[in-house]
Amino acid sequence: MSNEEDTRKEMKALDMLQDHLREVLASIKELRNAIDVWTEGKTESIEPHVEKLQEIENKANTIKWKILNELSQAETMLHREDFMRLVMTIDEIVDYAEGTGHRVGILKSWKPDEKSINFIKEIMDKLFQMMMTLRESIFVLTQNSENSITIAQNIYDMEREIDKLERNMTKHIYSLNIDHKILLQALSFIDHLEEMADITEKVTDAIRIIAVARKGFF
Repeated sequence: MSNEEDTRKEMKALDMLQDHLREVLASIKELRNAIDVWTEGKTESIEPHVEKLQEIENKANTIKWKILNELSQAETMLHREDFMRLVMTIDEIVDYAEGTGHRVGILKSWKPDEKSINFIKEIMDKLFQMMMTLRESIFVLTQNSENSITIAQNIYDMEREIDKLERNMTKHIYSLNIDHKILLQALSFIDHLEEMADITEKVTDAIRIIAVARKGFF
């Protein structure tokens, strides 16, 4: 396969990756919707949002396999394995968003206190900012590798902010007088939120590897 054909397939895969990222953003928005109705006490409205998250995950998986199929045909494409790893890692975010939605459903019997709600909303806001920054970094990846790295660097800073919020919220949850089972479920929910940030950081590492290889600098 010619270099020109590989470049065409790479560009097509990156266009499809933007579609994939739209589903990632949709999953974060839908998770936020599920959290909003939960914290507002509208527990009967949680399940439709969880079902929507499952639909989004299915759509994201379909796009993921289309991208991987496109990349598999570009046999001589440079950094093909790195691009595949990037796609697979991005898809994990949607999986975790869907899993976190189920944890919201499990926690519906618990009405979080105002401080817990504020922690959750701050984390969700940071997660959404991370996804928007991630999308921008990938968008410019083939146009300006150095700029892609600079944009992606902001994700590391946001991940550290989420780590701090997660630690503070965990301490706060331990201070509450709640049922032991609810405590464990709440900690699992918090852990899933933090894990989405960690995965996004791994995506950033993958972007950096591709950008460095394309540009030839670190």
